[in-house]
Amino acid sequence: MKNVLKTMCLLALAVVIALPLAAEDKKKKKKKGGKRGSPTAALVKKVKAAGVSEETLKKVEEIAASFNTKIAEARKGLGDARQKIAAARKKAQDDGKKGKELQAAVRAVELTDEQKAAQKELQGLNRELNTKVAALLTPEQRQKTKIGGGGGNAKKKKKKKDDA
Repeated sequence: MKNVLKTMCLLALAVVIALPLAAEDKKKKKKKGGKRGSPTAALVKKVKAAGVSEETLKKVEEIAASFNTKIAEARKGLGDARQKIAAARKKAQDDGKKGKELQAAVRAVELTDEQKAAQKELQGLNRELNTKVAALLTPEQRQKTKIGGGGGNAKKKKKKKDDA
């Protein structure tokens, strides 16, 4: 009788431990295939992680909220172009292309004039959003978040000195 009671208790304990883990896995799977959040959520998350004050964070959230609808509308104008571009980028990366070759492969995707206009508008909105948010941050915070670096990830060319 004692062995049966011990076995039942151990099984109950195992179930209590296993259920929350299985529930977490289901949540992760649902999240992965679900809809995207707000277009500016990643930016706000970066700023929050940089350790800004509550006042600055509120200002950033207000700015981000004002851009959410504009960015969402510009994304709608792109239609299926985003999937085409992502597929072209993945294929080029799988083929081992990097740098300028990768960019050329992505640019080779055929877009309609409306999609091109929407893409330009989206880039402009993102640039404007980043500029406004960067104005609120200190140089250290800008460096942590990599927002408003002024030129993206462009590399500076080193000048070669002639020894002749």
